[in-house]
Amino acid sequence: MVFHSDSAGRQGEAVTDLVKDRWLSNYAASVGDLNDLYFENRHGSPAVHPAYVSHLEWDAIGALTAHLDMSEEERSRGVHSWNRTDLGAPIRSGDLLECSATLVGVEQRRSGARLTYRTETSSQGTVVATSFTQTVFRGVGVNGPEVVPDLPQPVEAPAGDFSRDEDIVFDKLAPYVFSECARDYGAIHTDRKVAESAGLPGMIMHGTGTFARVLSAIVNAEGNGEPDRIAGFSGSLSAMVCCPSTTVLKTAMADNGVRFELRNEDDEAAIRNGMVWFR
Repeated sequence: MVFHSDSAGRQGEAVTDLVKDRWLSNYAASVGDLNDLYFENRHGSPAVHPAYVSHLEWDAIGALTAHLDMSEEERSRGVHSWNRTDLGAPIRSGDLLECSATLVGVEQRRSGARLTYRTETSSQGTVVATSFTQTVFRGVGVNGPEVVPDLPQPVEAPAGDFSRDEDIVFDKLAPYVFSECARDYGAIHTDRKVAESAGLPGMIMHGTGTFARVLSAIVNAEGNGEPDRIAGFSGSLSAMVCCPSTTVLKTAMADNGVRFELRNEDDEAAIRNGMVWFR
């Protein structure tokens, strides 16, 4: 199984999403977030979870990869490995969002081909989110010269000890609830046969769903329960979060936001070099 690097630079068709109260609340429900702002619509739009556009970004990435030289079986082997999202103009119920994805990097890694996508989501021409997403396709090689992506400068904070710990529980149903409520579908997370064929030990949580759980915890603690304060987030997904399992979120305040790490039940960094920055 081989992916051809000359596909770099291709852009997929745009996909759209009409934002509705239902989906804003469902996204919060997908990660068990009880912050009432996500459900209050009596005086305007519910609040928008910082990871809300993830489903649309994955739809856009899917529209792109459908036209790349990969089989359905190869595409099913993709595992989210790194993410950076910069949030722009606020999103509200009633907005019509449009998102497109461009393949900006193709690299060979020990576990497979790593593809980097750039997605841009806008509403009536105004950018609401720009993301860079890396996915490793396990067991897939790269044919041709590597294309190294041009990534934005990282938002960093001084290293040091973490000051707060919080358990985040992923139960057996977590990937299924996230798939349906967040509309973020991926057979590798919900189909045992697909997961086993990709070499996984069982059901693992979506990378985006893992980020979303962390963002919920940080919004509700360091962010004073205000989702609109989040300007962006980044981190490397470096170990699996099996379902069921209990993870430990470690955070530390920084001048420009919150530095974090998420450790799984084997005490591995499920997300490392994590950063959330505020407006």
